[in-house]
Amino acid sequence: MPIRRRSYNVADYGHFLLQHVKDFMQNLLTEGARKVAFVGLPPLGCLPIMITLNSNNAFFERNCVDKYSAVARDHNMLLQHELFLMQLNSTKVSYIDIYKPLANMIQGHENLGFDEVDRGCCGSGFIEATFMCNHNSHVCFDPSKYVFWDSIHPTEKVYHDLFVANRHIIDVLING
Repeated sequence: MPIRRRSYNVADYGHFLLQHVKDFMQNLLTEGARKVAFVGLPPLGCLPIMITLNSNNAFFERNCVDKYSAVARDHNMLLQHELFLMQLNSTKVSYIDIYKPLANMIQGHENLGFDEVDRGCCGSGFIEATFMCNHNSHVCFDPSKYVFWDSIHPTEKVYHDLFVANRHIIDVLING
C-alpha cells in the first residue's frame, strides 16, 4: 500500500506481515484449527504489472524485475522459518511454494506450452487487473497459452499446474 511506504521500509514491512501471520495462526489455533496451509508469494518481479511499471520501455523490454522477486524470495524464507517455529504436536502447518514452480513456468515456458509470460490474456495484458478485465475487455484467443490471465493473476492452467506441483504437500496435510 502506498500509505505504508511512509511507515515501513521493505524489510520492516516484511516483519510487519509476518507478525500478522503469527497472530492469524494463533487465532486459528485458539479456534481449534489443526491443519493449516500458508501459500508463499510468487516471483513478484515477473508479474506483468510490475514489469510494465518498472521498465524503461514497457512495450519492448519486458523482463522480470529481480529486486521485487528477491523481496518475495526473502519473505518466503522468513515465512517458512516462522511456520516451522509454529509447529505443535497436535497441529500440522504446511507451506505451499508457488514461487519456484511459477518461476520455472516463466523460465521454461516454451517447453511447457506457454507462448506469453510477460503480459496477461485480458486487455492489453500490461496493466489491467480484476474489475478492469470485464465483459467489455479484449481477451486472447487461447488463455492456456498465457501464464497470466491479467497483469497480476495466473491463468486457470497455471493454477492447475501450481496445484499439481504442490499436490504431495496438500495430500500429506489432508491425509495426515
